[in-house]
Amino acid sequence: MKINTTTKGINWLQIFLFYSIILIGTYLIRKLPNLLNLLLEKITSIPFSFNYNHGLITLITALLFYRFTNIKQTATLLGNHKLKNILFPVILLGCYSVYGIENNHGVNKHVWAIIFCSLALIYNIMEEYAWRGYFIDSLSSLNFISKSLISGIFWAVWHLLVFQNFDQYGGFWIFLLFCLIFSFILTFAIQRTNSVLASASIHGFIIQMNIATIVCFVLFMLVLFTWNRKENPTAITISE
Repeated sequence: MKINTTTKGINWLQIFLFYSIILIGTYLIRKLPNLLNLLLEKITSIPFSFNYNHGLITLITALLFYRFTNIKQTATLLGNHKLKNILFPVILLGCYSVYGIENNHGVNKHVWAIIFCSLALIYNIMEEYAWRGYFIDSLSSLNFISKSLISGIFWAVWHLLVFQNFDQYGGFWIFLLFCLIFSFILTFAIQRTNSVLASASIHGFIIQMNIATIVCFVLFMLVLFTWNRKENPTAITISE
């Protein structure tokens, strides 16, 4: 079985420039006040752990590089089937809103699940425009495995600037392995759907580990593996 590892057409200098800007931008903007909290504290006293600062940097950098480089943008918000791609956030929000997320703020657990998942989804969209959008498009001449591995490594290392520690994952190396595995799923999703919304929804399904997580994953995989079934699409292989 032939494994295509060609790097023809890949501008590595441009990719590293893109990555360097995101790293520097993330480092700097993380030192600023949490912009989301500054906005939300005007309408609610409930604290939120989300920090959109670095999400904004990844989104803005990706959009600028799409605009001013020769990389063809294949990944858009709603992808190649706009209505079908709406299924992904519906699955995410539906599963968690039915199951609910407990909280200490006195908010109904089902309502809180919708709020929490919606905020997470917005953040994931910003991040996915960079890692599964521009980054994967920049590696278009590589096969599926290579794109997943390279993007997974870059994505994991970027988190060194985002997280204070990786104790909840058992250390950075376990987190790296997690990112590599998850990168295969997200790369598969973006190549099937061309939708940042789809990959962002899948990105968010592990908000908590419970029955809702399992149901989300099963439904996501069912949708992805039956995508364009009637059109007899070419399967993704390592010799892509």
